[in-house]
Formats: sequence, structure tokens, C-alpha cells
Amino acid sequence: MRAVQMKLQRWGSLGEAPEYYELKNRDPFKPTVSHPLNRFGGNMGPYADAMLELKSVEYINASPIDNLGAGTPFVATMCPKRETFAHFWSMVWELGSRVIVNLTHERDRVGSGPYDKRERYWPPFDHESAKQSLHWPVCPYTIGTEVCEQVPSLIRYHIELRGPLQDGVNGTDCEQRRPRRNVLLYWYSRWVDFPSSQSIGSRPFYANAWAVLHIALHLADQISLLGPAHWTICHCSAGVGRTGTLLALLDILRKLPDLVTEADLDYAIMHTIEAMREKRLWMVKTDIEFATLYAALLLRLRNPDDPDFALSWSLEDGKCAPSFLTLQTEEHCSAGGKVFPGEEMPASGRTQVGETQAALQASANRGGDGETRCIKDAQLAEAVRARGESANSSLGSRGLRGSASLSLPAQTVIADAPCDPHQLVSRDDSRLANGSIDNEMEATLHPVRGLMQNHTPHASQQDLPMIHIASL
Repeated sequence: MRAVQMKLQRWGSLGEAPEYYELKNRDPFKPTVSHPLNRFGGNMGPYADAMLELKSVEYINASPIDNLGAGTPFVATMCPKRETFAHFWSMVWELGSRVIVNLTHERDRVGSGPYDKRERYWPPFDHESAKQSLHWPVCPYTIGTEVCEQVPSLIRYHIELRGPLQDGVNGTDCEQRRPRRNVLLYWYSRWVDFPSSQSIGSRPFYANAWAVLHIALHLADQISLLGPAHWTICHCSAGVGRTGTLLALLDILRKLPDLVTEADLDYAIMHTIEAMREKRLWMVKTDIEFATLYAALLLRLRNPDDPDFALSWSLEDGKCAPSFLTLQTEEHCSAGGKVFPGEEMPASGRTQVGETQAALQASANRGGDGETRCIKDAQLAEAVRARGESANSSLGSRGLRGSASLSLPAQTVIADAPCDPHQLVSRDDSRLANGSIDNEMEATLHPVRGLMQNHTPHASQQDLPMIHIASL
């Protein structure tokens, strides 16, 4: 992938990615919906002809990204405002979604005002939202919290949804008879919004691309278990820039084995972004997000071994067993645990479903109705930060290849990711200017002879030393 590496180096020297500006429809080109429930003063709404239509919600700022070919469909949406928490969870329920991805930064401004970027829309809530949630058609309960061992600031929440009561269900125990589903909510909280294009090629830039690649490969595996009809929901703040970048990466990773040349890769990226922009404005909004997509794909092509990207999870709070089997348990009522008509349970999950449902139900009920066992954001963020620093400090000489904890090589690791664009490493950094950062990173990457289908090494090549790309 020498051409891709050279392209990224050129963009780093220029402080921008000029090819990004050649993509079609960089700005809105169709009528959009202005609505007070949108973020940023109501103006960043979906295209009027590509709104997500729901029976349970009159309006929601969400767009179906269902035109990318044979892959699973996505929903790109904004981070819910306080007024739309109930709408969001009704959308999750109606679509039958089991995976939600939150890409807002932990330092993004919290609130629902015109300049605010994020809110916490899952439990534990503050007093006001907790009181309101008792009247929502679909109510979330956090039953477990996990932290990823390899990706600093990737947190996975196990959410139990209690849906609308079925017709004819009443009585004093009606709350316990509401249908229930289990959802995984992933929050990657270190992706800076609108960093300077001057940071392309910097240590934070590659560290973020490396983390995003791990997340995308993990999500691809999880989503594949849910089938081609599953709607995966993804949002950042507005649901366009970081969201579009991750969805584009998921799509290109699926197509990667069929791409032969760098020109094929360029075309696939262009086609995916422009297709998404038919459905939602500003998908992949900045040139640095465009460059992040290329950087993640370069790292994947040079590290083709799936085991290197396996993620492990540490249960930080709650009683939920950290198992993806929870997603294979279909919607059920606490009395009987039945599968509802029209939702056939996957064969792989049938044998253990009863036991899993019972364990989850017992876990959800132990704290009493409405109570969660999720530690507060500030405590968890501190625990995650400490875990990330510990992982980085223990890298030693293992580098990227087969490392137990995710990080760039020791020379390029960031112990604590920047919280705003101004803290990114400057392109004036002497090591960046003379290329030593790129050289240090390349020294620990797998050698590559082409795109993915050309990178199955012969037995005699598997133990070759990792070498600088310039010598290929």
C-alpha cells in the first residue's frame, strides 16, 4: 500500500487532503428539514426526501443509510437532545436495533442548547429525566458496564429495554410483563470533533485511526451475527462527520477483499461517501475525517490478521455477564420468555436462551424497578483513563503486531488523548517534519505486497522481519 502511505504523507506535508474537495455534494444539495428538535438551532436536519419514517415517532432527525449494497443497513442520527430521549428509544425499539454506537467526545459540550453537542440519554439519568422516563413508551435500564481492555475510552453498556405493553395486558404486575430486549451501546469518547487538518499524520491522528479500526472490525463481527436486515444505529453530535467516517469504514472493510488496486480503493471510498451523501448531508464532513478513513484502511491492509484486533472486556459495574449471547436472545416477557410471532430465534442461540434470559432478568430485578448499577460518568472516565495510561506504559517492544493492548509503537503512543484540536501534535514537531514518526510506525507494521487478497504470505514468508514500506 505504498501509494496510500505516500498519499497520507503528502496530505500531512500539505496540512490538508485536497482530494476530499473533489467529492460530490460536499454541501447540502437538497431541501432539508428545519425543526426545533434538531441540534444546533434546528437547522441541521435530514434531507426531506430521505427521512427515517417511523410509526411510533412523528419526527426524528435520523436518516436510513440503506443504499450501500449487500451490507447491513445503518441509521445515522444526531445525539439525542433531552426533548428527544423518548423518541430515540422508541426508534431503537421499532427498528429492532441491538447495536448503538456513540462517537461523541467526552469533552464535547453537554446540553441541548444551540451550541451543545451531547447528552447522556441512557441510565443513570438525572432526577428530571429519571422522572420523565417512567412515562416513556420504551424505557431503558442499564444493567452492566464494560470497559475495553485494548481501546482506551471505549465503553460498552448493556441496556435492557422495556417496550410498550401488549394489547390486553393490565393489572398490578403490568410493568413486569412489558416485553424486553437487550441492546449493546458502545461509546468511544476520544474522537475529537473538528481537529485541525494540520494534524494529519500526527501521533494523535494515527492513534485515533488505529482505535477506530479496532472498533469497526469488532462491530462488523457483531453486526454480522444479527443478520443482513439488522439496523445498526450510529451517532456523533450531528450524525454526519464522525458517524459518516465510521459507516464508510465499515462498508469499505466489507468490500476490501474484492479490491485489487489503489485505484479500486479510491473509487470504492468515493462511491461509498457519495452514496451516503444521497441519504444524509455532510457525511464525512471534513478532510481530516477523509484522511482518517484512509489511515484506518492502510493500517488494516498492513495488519490483515483478525486475531490482532480481538477485543476483550472488563466488567466494571453491574451483574450482567459480558457475553454477546445477550443479543441473540429475542424479545421476551418476564413470564414465559416467549419469542414473539414473526421473530424467529437464531438456531445458535436457542439452547442457552432460557438460562441467559433468566440470568439477565434476575440481574435487572435485583436493584428494584428503575434502579441501575452503572457508575457515574466521571468515575468511569477516570478509571478508563487510568487503564489506558497503564496499557500504554506496558507496551515495551511489542508494538502493534499482536499486542495485548491497543497502541501505536512506544515512540508514538499518546498516554492521554487530546481533548481539543489545539492540543494535537503540531506538524512543526521535529520528528514529524523529518519523517521519523512515520518510520517508527512503519517499523512495526506487517509488510504488504498489495491489497488484501494479495497478502496471504507463504509459509516461508510468515517469519520475515517487518520492514520499511519504502523498500517494498
